[in-house]
Amino acid sequence: MMKLNSLTGKLLFASTIALILTTAFVAILSHVVITYFPRVMLEADFVGNERQLSGGLVFDAADRPIAVNVNPGLSSVFEVLKDDVIYRVVDAQGKVLLASDDGAHPFAAAGQPFNPQLKRFNLAPDGNLLHVATFALNRPGPQYYVQVARSERFQQALTQNDGGTVRLTTLIMTIVALLIFSAIVLCTIYRLVKPVQKVSLAASRITPRNLQARLATESLPCELVPLITAFNGALDRLANGYRVQQEFLATTAHELKTPLALMRGTVELGDSSDRAQLLADIDAMSRQIQQLLQLAECSESHNYIMAETDPTVVVADAIVKLDRLADSRDVAINTNALVQPILIKADRAALAILIRNLLENAIQHAPPGTTVQVLHDENGLTVRDYGPGIDQNDLPKIFLRFWRGADSEGRSGLGLAICQQIALAHGWTISVDAANPGATFRIAFDGTEQPSPEEYHLTSTSLQSGIGEPATP
Repeated sequence: MMKLNSLTGKLLFASTIALILTTAFVAILSHVVITYFPRVMLEADFVGNERQLSGGLVFDAADRPIAVNVNPGLSSVFEVLKDDVIYRVVDAQGKVLLASDDGAHPFAAAGQPFNPQLKRFNLAPDGNLLHVATFALNRPGPQYYVQVARSERFQQALTQNDGGTVRLTTLIMTIVALLIFSAIVLCTIYRLVKPVQKVSLAASRITPRNLQARLATESLPCELVPLITAFNGALDRLANGYRVQQEFLATTAHELKTPLALMRGTVELGDSSDRAQLLADIDAMSRQIQQLLQLAECSESHNYIMAETDPTVVVADAIVKLDRLADSRDVAINTNALVQPILIKADRAALAILIRNLLENAIQHAPPGTTVQVLHDENGLTVRDYGPGIDQNDLPKIFLRFWRGADSEGRSGLGLAICQQIALAHGWTISVDAANPGATFRIAFDGTEQPSPEEYHLTSTSLQSGIGEPATP
């Protein structure tokens, strides 16, 4: 039994209604034309008869018509209804060469000679009104004309015959046509829906344990192939996200396991001389957990609130907050001034975390007595240090979570990953280049550079303020 909202029921209902309306329209139009525009039907009969007569003419060697071959039905009409349906073949001088009623004279208007230019006229010999049409034969050689006559009483007999038998026959034929049409539509819909049902069954079997399964597009209607392709693409993204999440959880557990084991051993030994190291380990774990919370929050698009933000103001605030760290390492922070402020759509807190992470990373790697530069322009900003720089082989790994360089002891390897996540969430791009000496990090606000396909690409929404303190990569 078909459901009320099923595709099969809707298609069958719509198709049946369309067929009924079309049939009714044709019937009503035919009735109107026959009843109120009889000349239209008469003209159609004239043209049809002339076409058959012209095509059936037989000519002798002298190119004169000697006979007419038409279908048996029309031939019988001309033989039985000699006073009502008549044809005559006439030459250019008005001589009758062939006639269905053995008439010796061509049809002509009352009191006038044969005039081939008079295409339509009426006659009333013996009180029987005749409608006459004259057609010129379109052929090489001598000119001949075909005249066709229909009586008014014959036309009325054709147009006014709407008796009960005809109506009943029409109704029965319509019902039979509807049944046949419905059966064809049902079979067609079943054949179309069957592959969709198979795909639906295959989709219902996909679980987190078999995210690698994909839906087949073979034998599907071409209109549904883009939908299934998009669904497979969504599964690819989900599988990639699930894999990244699993790897992240495993790496996080490993990163926290080692310091916990060390702290446990220190506590069990009760060695008070390691108190300072124990506190340092606790601070490092707290910082790492804070960074994990930041990474989790900046990975959720609903946490972002966009607003007009001036990045130069955010940079100035970050420099103030990192001034003590820079002084402790004997590093100066320089920035340029813009003639006019620039405004971008961004979350101020998220942008602050991004800039502070980059600045802190640059300060940590800058040698004493050097400078960290923050350069603004209309399309983005650049942070550069003059430290040892980054090995070319390490550049592709710089934004990976928990990746740490050879000189990054004591840091979690999450700061730059957080920076990239924030950039991607805003539709920006962040890149790194070896500056020799040092390294240059570039944030492009126009997003012209394409992010890595291995990363999530979040929508341009905005982080709520108060995500947390910046983290050291």
